[in-house]
Amino acid sequence: MRRRTTVLRSLWQILLSVLLGSCVSVLATEPASLIRIDASHDVRTTTPWLTGACIEDVNHEIYGGLYSQMIFGESFQEPADIPIAKGFTAHGQSWRIDRDTIGSPVGNGNKLIADHVELVDGKVSVEVRFDDNSGGNAGLIVRTSQAGPGIDQFYGYEVALDPERQIVRLGHHCNDFTLLQDVPCDIPIGKWIKLETRLRGTVIEVFVDGDPKLHFTDDSAEAIKAGSVGLRHFHRRASYRHLAYQDEQELHTLPFVDAVDKVDEVSRMWTSFRTHTAQGRFELDSDRFFVGRQSQQLIHAGGEGEVGLYNQGLNRWGMAFQSGRLYEGVVYFRSDSSCEVHVSLQSKEGDRTLAETTISVSSNQWTKHTFSFTPDDSCRDGRFAISLTAPGKVNVGYVSLQPGEWRRFHGLPVRRDVAELLQHQGITMLRYGGSMVNTDTYRWQNMIGPRAERPPYRGHWYDFSTNGWGIFDFMEFCEAAGFEYIPTLSMNETPESVAQFAEYATGDASTAWGRKRIANGHARPYHLKYLQLGNEERVDEQYAQRFIERAQAIWNVHPELTLVVGDFVYSDVIHDSQHVTGAASGITNLNGQQQILEFAKSQNKRVWFDLHVWTGGPGIDRSTEGMLSFIDALEAMQTGANFQVVVFELNANNHSHRRAIGNALALHAIEQDGRIPVTLSANCLQPDGQNDNGWDQGLLFLSPSSVWLQPPGYVTQLFAKYYQPRLLKCTPEGSASSLACSASLSEQGDVLCCRVINATDQTIRTQLRIDGFQRTQATIEVAQLVGQLDDTNTEEQMNRIAPKIHERKPQEANTDLPVTIEPYSITIFKFQ
Repeated sequence: MRRRTTVLRSLWQILLSVLLGSCVSVLATEPASLIRIDASHDVRTTTPWLTGACIEDVNHEIYGGLYSQMIFGESFQEPADIPIAKGFTAHGQSWRIDRDTIGSPVGNGNKLIADHVELVDGKVSVEVRFDDNSGGNAGLIVRTSQAGPGIDQFYGYEVALDPERQIVRLGHHCNDFTLLQDVPCDIPIGKWIKLETRLRGTVIEVFVDGDPKLHFTDDSAEAIKAGSVGLRHFHRRASYRHLAYQDEQELHTLPFVDAVDKVDEVSRMWTSFRTHTAQGRFELDSDRFFVGRQSQQLIHAGGEGEVGLYNQGLNRWGMAFQSGRLYEGVVYFRSDSSCEVHVSLQSKEGDRTLAETTISVSSNQWTKHTFSFTPDDSCRDGRFAISLTAPGKVNVGYVSLQPGEWRRFHGLPVRRDVAELLQHQGITMLRYGGSMVNTDTYRWQNMIGPRAERPPYRGHWYDFSTNGWGIFDFMEFCEAAGFEYIPTLSMNETPESVAQFAEYATGDASTAWGRKRIANGHARPYHLKYLQLGNEERVDEQYAQRFIERAQAIWNVHPELTLVVGDFVYSDVIHDSQHVTGAASGITNLNGQQQILEFAKSQNKRVWFDLHVWTGGPGIDRSTEGMLSFIDALEAMQTGANFQVVVFELNANNHSHRRAIGNALALHAIEQDGRIPVTLSANCLQPDGQNDNGWDQGLLFLSPSSVWLQPPGYVTQLFAKYYQPRLLKCTPEGSASSLACSASLSEQGDVLCCRVINATDQTIRTQLRIDGFQRTQATIEVAQLVGQLDDTNTEEQMNRIAPKIHERKPQEANTDLPVTIEPYSITIFKFQ
C-alpha cells in the first residue's frame, strides 16, 4: 500500500502542476532543482510488455489497414444506395416509409439527410417514437454536412433521446464524436415525443415536448455554423414523423414521400458504369448467392462499349498501384451462358486502363478464377473494375485483390509497410479484441477455411463485416512478426466451442480439431499462451459463473493457458470491495471477481483481469488511481490465487501530442507501481481520413500508399527503445518535483537510461545526479519528443512531431549534468 500511495502522490503532484501551470512562472532565482538517481540499488525488475497495442476492427483497422486485401465490399453484402424518401439521402440499413412516418432497423448510426437544405440559425423539430427502452439513442442531426455510411461519418450536431438512460444528449461530430452535454429527461415508451432544437449563433437549445431541457454555447474552434438537417439513430430502432425546420424566412415541412427515381441496384461499396452506347442493368441476387445473403449481377443489354462495376477500396478512398509490380486476385463467377468478363486496374476516373485481363465464364455454378497483372503506370487513387463488353449476364460472388509478395509481409495477407512499422514502433505484444467481439455473430469457427467462403456477420462497428481476416490470421501474423499476442473470444461462445478453439489452436493430429487445423493448411500448433474471454463485461456473479464454465472447458484442453477476464473501467478509488462506485459496467461490488479468484485457486491456474484506462491527456485521469485501487482490493481478498491485473486499452479521443503525454504518464505510473505486467494502447491502427466513429486515437496512421506514426505511437517507440529491466530509485527535488522521472539499468549494469516527462507548460531547468554508476563513454544520447498539445502528424508532414535524437558530450564525466526539460515533453538520457 505504501508503494501505491507514494506513486499516486507523485502523479497527483504532476496533475496539480498541470492545472496551476498557467499561473506559475519560472523565476530567475529558482529553488534548488535536482533529479537524484541511485544506481547502486535496484528497486525491482520491470516488464518489457508495456509497449503493446490493441487491434480492434474499428476505424477499419483490418480492412484498409493491416489486411492486404484491397477490395472493400468483397462479397457484395452491402445493400444498394436506393433512394428511400424523396428529397433525402439515406445512409445505413434500409429505411421504410409507412404513411407519414419513417424508420429503419437497428443500425450503426443510420442517417437520413435532407437534400438542398443549408440552415444557419432557426428551429428544427421532429416527433420521435420508441417502442421499447433498449439501449441506444435517436433523434435529430443539425447543421449537417459530409455525411456517409458509418457510425459517426458526418459533420454536425447530434440531438438525441436515450430511453434506456432517460437522457437527452447533445454531441458534436466531425467524423468522430465529442459529448457536449447529457441532461436527465423523462422519455416515455409507446408515445410520440416532440424534439426541437433552436440554433442561434453559437447557442444551441433543446426542447422536449415544449419543455426546455438543454442550453449549450459552443464557442470552440470546431463549432459548426451551417448545414442540413436530418435524422439519426444509434444502436436502436426508432420512428419519426413531422420533420420541419424554420429559418429566417418561413417554416418548411419535410414530408416523407416514397422516392420514384430508378437507379442501378449495386452493392453500396461498388459503383456502376457504362461507356459509349452500351446499355446495362444491375441487380442484387438473393436466390443463388455465393455467401451471406446476396451476390451482384451485371447485364450487358446491347450497344457498343462496357457495362461494369468498379471498387475504390475502403470507403472509396482509392487504390495505390505501382508500375511494373505484380498484383494478384481471385474472383467467383457464375453465368447461365458463356461470356467473357474483363477485370482491370484503372485510374480514378476510369480514363486510363493500367492493366487488364479477360476471364472466360462458362458455368452456372460458382467457380473460382485466379488472375494476375502488372500495371504499366502508377496511380495513387485508382480503382478495380469488372466489366462486360458484349451482351451477356454474369453474377459475381466474391473478389479479392492483393499486391504480390513484394508488398506482403512474410507472404501473409498483410501489408508489409504496416507490419514493418509496427516492428519499428517497438511493439512487444498485440491484442485482437474490443467491442467487436461482443456481437452475437462474432464466432471463431467462421474465421477458418477458405477466405472467400467464410460467412459475413453484422459487426459492432460495421453492419457488413466479413471474416476474410480473423483470429487465426492475427495469431499467424504475430508469430511471424515476433510479437506476443492475446486473442479475444466472445462470451457468447459456449463452453464446448471455446474448448474446441483451444484444441484447434494447439492440438496435434491426434485431436479432432487439431486435424481440422492441419487440413486448413497450418500444420504446426500456434504458440498460444493467453486468451481473453469477453470485453468490457459486467463482471458480476452471473459473468463469473459463465467465465468459470468456459475456463474449466479450456483448461481441460490446455492447462497452461492464462485466461483473461474482460473487465472494464473503475473511475473511483475502491476502499471497500463491497461498496464500489464509478465502475463503468455498473457493478457495485467485487463478488464476481472474488468467485473467479477462488475458482482459479482451486484449479491452481493463473488469471488476469483486463482493466481499461483513459489517457486523453495531458494529465493523469482518475481511472489510473481506480485501477491501482482495484489491485489493492483484490489483494485484500487474500484468496491465494495466482492473478494479475493488465491493461489492454489505454483509450483517448485524440491522437495528438496531448494523448502522447497522457500515455507516457499512465505508462510511468504503471511502471512505478510494478504490479501490472502488460499494458496495451488503443487503437493500434487508423486509416487516414476514414475514421467513422468516436475512436480517433490511432497510434499508426496509414493511407493506401503510406504509413506513419502519430505522437502516441512515438511514445511506444521511446519506451521500447530505451527499456532497461532494472528499475532504480529516482527522486526529483525542488522545481523538478513537478516532473515524472524514472531511471533503469541494463541487465549487465553498463547502460543507464533516465526518462523525464514534463506534463506542464513550464520549462524546467534542473540537474541529473547519478550515484553508483561509472560512465565509460563520454557522450550521452538524448532523445526528446516535444510539441504543442494539439499537434499531430499528417501524410504530408509525417515527422512533424517525432523524437529528436542527439548526443551531448559534457566537459567533465560523472558530475551533475545540467538539463533543460521543455514543456509538454518526454526526454530520455542514455548513459554508457
